[in-house]
Amino acid sequence: MPMNENEWSMPTPLRSDKSDLIHYPANALPPILRDMTLAIAESTSTDIAMAGTALISSISYCFSGVYRMSGKYDHTEPLVIDALTIAEPSFKKSPVISAIKRPFVQFTHDWNEQNKTDIFKCQAERKILESQLLALEKKNDVTADEIADLQTKISNIQDNNFRRIVVDDVTPEALVRLLYDNTSLLMISDEAGMLGNFNGRYSNNIPNLDLILKSYNGETYISDRVGRDSITLKRPYVSICLACRPYVFDSMINNTAFRGSGLISRLIYCFPSSNIGQRKYDTQPIPKNIAENYQHLIYRLLHKKFTYYDENETYLHFDSKAFKEFVDYYNNFIEKNLLTEMAFCRDWGGKYHGLILRICGIIHCVRCELDNRNPAEVNVSLDTLCSAIEIANYYREQAIFAYGQSDIDIGTVKAERVIEKIKAKNIYKIRQNDLYRICRCTLFKNAQDFNETSEMLEEYGYIRRETVKGANGNNKSGIMIYTNPKI
Repeated sequence: MPMNENEWSMPTPLRSDKSDLIHYPANALPPILRDMTLAIAESTSTDIAMAGTALISSISYCFSGVYRMSGKYDHTEPLVIDALTIAEPSFKKSPVISAIKRPFVQFTHDWNEQNKTDIFKCQAERKILESQLLALEKKNDVTADEIADLQTKISNIQDNNFRRIVVDDVTPEALVRLLYDNTSLLMISDEAGMLGNFNGRYSNNIPNLDLILKSYNGETYISDRVGRDSITLKRPYVSICLACRPYVFDSMINNTAFRGSGLISRLIYCFPSSNIGQRKYDTQPIPKNIAENYQHLIYRLLHKKFTYYDENETYLHFDSKAFKEFVDYYNNFIEKNLLTEMAFCRDWGGKYHGLILRICGIIHCVRCELDNRNPAEVNVSLDTLCSAIEIANYYREQAIFAYGQSDIDIGTVKAERVIEKIKAKNIYKIRQNDLYRICRCTLFKNAQDFNETSEMLEEYGYIRRETVKGANGNNKSGIMIYTNPKI
């Protein structure tokens, strides 16, 4: 059996090939975000789509609860982006996410340090009044007016707790409390395992997705639980920026609760291209000036969010040219596309025009910040709309690809598991029975089942098989597997 690499052809992909998808349009991002995206990709030797997706999702937190983008009078969208990057373990998801998350974590620390005296004072005032109320209620001659007056004073004390921005591994119950204290949050992690918490991991497999779903649009959420006071979240927002491995996404896209609830259709997807095998160690680190510019931008946006804005969201509007173009794009492309390219992801496609509005608002706000202008005093331009459509179109193609993964059958999953073992153990030649023992797991019922998977791998060009005689004079024949070195 020849083992020369030149005698092998590239194997046929087990899943639909994403090489034909368009590249991430980094040039459509505002300058500082574009520079940071390219710098992270260069430093980590990763697809720019990973950094671009995480950036636009993370920075949406800076505007959640502050602005809404108006398409027309009765249709507005908050500037919240929920993103999921799907990549193998060696794609360097962690350093990409870490570089983007860093200024949010640092700002939280700095803000709490600068405001801790006021925070402690506010908490002390509330505690003193609550103690007075407790003592007053024990008096025999107390009147209802006295109790009501003191309760009013307590309620008038503005909540002032230590700020929380970033959440990682959080349960639905903890998320309610965190949103009550902070109104909006950034859920950012290089692992999407926390979503299992909302799928019933700690609640007898009963999904609890309501708050995650409502925090996409800022819908009022009321939590009534026995043993604690009722909690009302008037306008909760969570910007989601997560990454996961393909097998996690497979379970999500085929999960009835995730799919049926609409969570899957709220996410933008990124399946980054791989350059594994071609990466260099001595890459250019993120230039200091680019990292500082990014941090300063995040600090400025967060400072304004926490200092100058009240509970009322400000509406952003198109100028006349941009509005006309958006209407034409919806009528002549988006709606028709729901019957063609987006027919199999129609639930996602139904939110596509809303995604464009959200990206429009984010780009507009960042550009205004860089130009020292008030976003509410400047209409969203046609140029901003075009940039938003260019970025959104990337995610449209990614969503079509993502939904295509829901059609993956168990045979493909089994074949992928075998390939993973072959790669992990660097196997070039092995008897089929020995490989079966290495790969034995709940996926394979028996040796015959494994043989069917081997036949599939041979058909797709990942391996070649030949019948060989038994070793040491044993007449019992077996099957020798030769691995395609190009995998």
